[in-house]
Amino acid sequence: MSTEERLYSLAAQLKMLEAYMNDLINREATIVRFIQDARLAIDAIRGLDTREGGEDLYTLMPIGIGVYVHAKISTKDKLLVSVGSGIAVEKSREDAIAYIESRVKELESALLSISKQKQELQSRIEGIRGEMNSIVQQMQGQERQMQKG
Repeated sequence: MSTEERLYSLAAQLKMLEAYMNDLINREATIVRFIQDARLAIDAIRGLDTREGGEDLYTLMPIGIGVYVHAKISTKDKLLVSVGSGIAVEKSREDAIAYIESRVKELESALLSISKQKQELQSRIEGIRGEMNSIVQQMQGQERQMQKG
């Protein structure tokens, strides 16, 4: 493989790795948002008991495309928790919080994995860039020698 072919090959690899890095960055941002949403949900569930004297609790319920309806929360002790595939299970507040916290742990584990992948990928990207720079410098050196000779 000629030096020029090697340079083109490295450039293609670099482009592919950079695209993969962007994908990892997007996944990482999505997971961070899920973790934030989960923590907000836990805070909201815990906040259901802040009313004194058993006062009714009201909220706004989304019904689609930014339209909301006023709703009364009839029970604060049982919640419907989505467990995936369109299935929701009724859980106590404590069980719902425990379920959400377990999901947060799974998400944090995935976040750690992505972080490690990003570090490894960044190292590979830097290695390829270094090799490309060396090849370019070598080619420029050869070009200068040809001009002198």
